[in-house]
Amino acid sequence: MSLLKMKQTTPEEALMRLQKLCSVYEKCTYDIRKKLIEYKTESSKTEEIIQKLQASGFIDDCRFAHFFVRTKHNISKWGKQKIEYQLRAKQISETVIAKALGEISDELYGKTIAEELAKKMRTTKASSQSELVAKLMKFALSRGYDFSVSYETIKNML
Repeated sequence: MSLLKMKQTTPEEALMRLQKLCSVYEKCTYDIRKKLIEYKTESSKTEEIIQKLQASGFIDDCRFAHFFVRTKHNISKWGKQKIEYQLRAKQISETVIAKALGEISDELYGKTIAEELAKKMRTTKASSQSELVAKLMKFALSRGYDFSVSYETIKNML
């Protein structure tokens, strides 16, 4: 259903729909606000609905951040910088972001970047070693890995 054709949703209806959504997918406050705008719910009721969802445990930004970090690092193989940027875009607080990113151990982080760069190196064509290093660095940075960690990993691989 297009955004323009959607009728205004009552606060009770919106709450029920969001409870159902949050019971299936982990959502943060920012995502819920966007949904309430999409549902064309009265803006005066937005905070009330969000507070009810938080009080009943349907949304929790801290839980969301920890889930997001685990998913994006372990499955999508993103680096800390990209994860942090995405969490900031979802208006998660700096302290929550730092705590959630702290779950990624330096050992796991180094192992993940080494595996991803090794896979990329096997499929990358380059006419010189410096061109290969540049392509691998571009790949690592686009995935959100730190420059210094990326450079050290590439240097050790070559």
